[in-house]
Amino acid sequence: MHPTRSSGRLRRSAVAVAVALAGLVLSGLTPAAPARAADVLLSQGRPATASSSEGAAWSAAAAVDGDRTGTRWSSSFSDPQWLQVDLGAPAAVTRVVLDWEAAYARSFRIQTSNDAATWTDAYATTTGTGGTQTVDLTATARYVRMYGTARATGYGYSLWERPTTSPARQAPPRRPRTGSRAPAPPTPAARRTGAPARSRP
Repeated sequence: MHPTRSSGRLRRSAVAVAVALAGLVLSGLTPAAPARAADVLLSQGRPATASSSEGAAWSAAAAVDGDRTGTRWSSSFSDPQWLQVDLGAPAAVTRVVLDWEAAYARSFRIQTSNDAATWTDAYATTTGTGGTQTVDLTATARYVRMYGTARATGYGYSLWERPTTSPARQAPPRRPRTGSRAPAPPTPAARRTGAPARSRP
């Protein structure tokens, strides 16, 4: 970000932190809760735009290029700033992960839109902590953006990868073939002894 800052000290392993968070979330489920389908990554490789960038090496696309710790978006050093992703079509958005570089937002919103003109706040905070922040959402939108209103440092806003996820689609249940008959259930004796079931006359 800045020539005098050591990027090596600032980089953190997004993968390790994400796995730890997933473990905490899963451990919080009750035994009776149904298992949730794996999330689908919606944002990777999608068109991304931003209010500004510190330079060509820190463009908006660097936040969704799949390189979790090698590339990042970095804004100019002023407020407010935003980074948005076009998902291509309205999608069910369940989670946004913000993997901040050392230059993070103290106050920011996660906003959604279907036309990139009218925005709805899906989440807002004035006590951002930096690091990796996971925001669970229940929204359907084509566009998702981080809108930063107060920086925590004298630098800009900087994000590594910014995954936006949706529930995995599950295949519909298979229908039985037309005209096929289900086999008769086994008799109690067959279930006990393993003998073949007798068909009723």
